[in-house]
Amino acid sequence: MDNEGYLMAEDPSVDLEIAEIMADELEEYIVGDELYRTVVARTSAGDRRLSMSGGDLLARLGRLQGERNALSADEQSRLDVLQEKADATIYSLKTRFNERLNREFKARLDGLRWFLDDCAENQGKCRGEFPFEMRNRQRIEEILKAVGDDASPALLTSLAQVDRRIRQYSSESPFIWDSRLASVYPKDPYWYLYRRP
Repeated sequence: MDNEGYLMAEDPSVDLEIAEIMADELEEYIVGDELYRTVVARTSAGDRRLSMSGGDLLARLGRLQGERNALSADEQSRLDVLQEKADATIYSLKTRFNERLNREFKARLDGLRWFLDDCAENQGKCRGEFPFEMRNRQRIEEILKAVGDDASPALLTSLAQVDRRIRQYSSESPFIWDSRLASVYPKDPYWYLYRRP
């Protein structure tokens, strides 16, 4: 998906279709070994080839709950069933899922670190890619909510260092993603979505 495509929010009904497909794949994803699983989602807006991870599903579910009022009554019922199904699968494989989320935490943190290294060398590129790259930070936020006390202390220390660098390379700005999502992602805790280089 290109950078602009990510910044424009998915229609909530299509988002729901994708989340349902991801939830169907969730158990296989957790018991499998790949950190990112390729999923082909057949939606009303066409086929989408997606890279699924635990953090991606958690982020999508959180976004759908935040946009619940944009869904029809039937879609809200589907979301409730979907959330229950995902929660039950995660609960039944919690230890393994948390291990996978900590792996993803590290991978996304590494991605942010590499991006910030590039920012030091190319500020123009940094400014253009910043909104897209902050999805890694947002996924980490959703992972932290899920793993709670099971978060790796070493990763939390590294995250604090990366957050300092994000602040160093950016200053406050209006919400940097699709404005429709601003109410879903308030400044606290999503402060990095209100900054720009």
